[in-house]
Amino acid sequence: MSIVVTGIGVVSALGPNAAAFRRGLLDGSNACALHEFERFDGSVVKAPAYMAVPAEPEGLIEPRKLRRMFRLARMSAVAARQALKHAELDPASLDSSRLGVVFGTSFGAMEPTQKFVDSWIDNGEAAASPLQFMNSVHGILASQIALDINATGVNLTCAQRDICFEAALDTAVNLLEARRADVLLVGGADEVTPMLHEFGSHTGQLVLDDVPGLDPWGTRRGVVPGDGAAVFVLERDDSPRRALARVAASRVGRHDQGGPNLAVELADAKPDLVTTNRDGGARCARLNDRQQAELGLHVPAVSHRGNFGTWPAAGSVQFAANVLMLSNGEFYTPLAGGRPVELKAKAPKTILHNAPSISGSHAAYVLVK
Repeated sequence: MSIVVTGIGVVSALGPNAAAFRRGLLDGSNACALHEFERFDGSVVKAPAYMAVPAEPEGLIEPRKLRRMFRLARMSAVAARQALKHAELDPASLDSSRLGVVFGTSFGAMEPTQKFVDSWIDNGEAAASPLQFMNSVHGILASQIALDINATGVNLTCAQRDICFEAALDTAVNLLEARRADVLLVGGADEVTPMLHEFGSHTGQLVLDDVPGLDPWGTRRGVVPGDGAAVFVLERDDSPRRALARVAASRVGRHDQGGPNLAVELADAKPDLVTTNRDGGARCARLNDRQQAELGLHVPAVSHRGNFGTWPAAGSVQFAANVLMLSNGEFYTPLAGGRPVELKAKAPKTILHNAPSISGSHAAYVLVK
């Protein structure tokens, strides 16, 4: 049995929906720009970032629901509704107990978390805001989506650092194959907040110089941060809806404890493109010549994070790029330092995504046209 992607929704620095995201990739748009971040001492710094554009509900979500959603929840819920609309799937037509959500986020809702901590400091433990506490838990994004579409089935959140989306994808594939659900919304989202940016700056993780854009293959210390959300409709391959791409295989494991090389395990699929979550970390090295030889591959290895930025759940947006390349018969030239990478490649039919995490975990999946 294989699992198919039948709908896609994206809110990113390249645009408020999947169509705008695709245009940005086709045009080689560089979404990196200088943004202002307020520090705890009240000062303001300007630094490069790939901040997602405001989510446009486009009549997909009732205004009264939107008013109760913070920024990251709004991005996630809008992307979920976009995916359902793209799949031409009305959630009300389904058995709600067979409709579920599996979501990946590393940091969770940072904005409500800061508000909760501030209320604790300002008002004391007994008077800390219960609303902000409820919104601060990692599972709130999946819960907000489920509440919006009345999905009463499985509801899970994966928080495995920079493979949180890939872990959510693997979990969803297993649940569908086990027939624990008929339709799953699978997504990933993270956000950049002033507090998170200040912490990342103090620890030297973020680039503060005025740079033209992220270089996913660079060796300099620090990354250009970004944020956004991407959500997909996943179903078994007996779905009556058009398949955009097929998840032929998915794996999650460890690469720092003598575990198997998951990319090697999935290389039998003979991919004609390899994508990676490379973001500058030493343990996220791209496939080198030796690894390519192990895989028996002589194909490009790319990351599109130079187009839309890097953050833990950015694997969800890379998955969106991969699905769009397969479904539209296109190849999107990646950017490095704000410029197109000189690369000879054709539209792929099989994509292997290799995601070694800086945490020591490892994920990989194969997408087929």
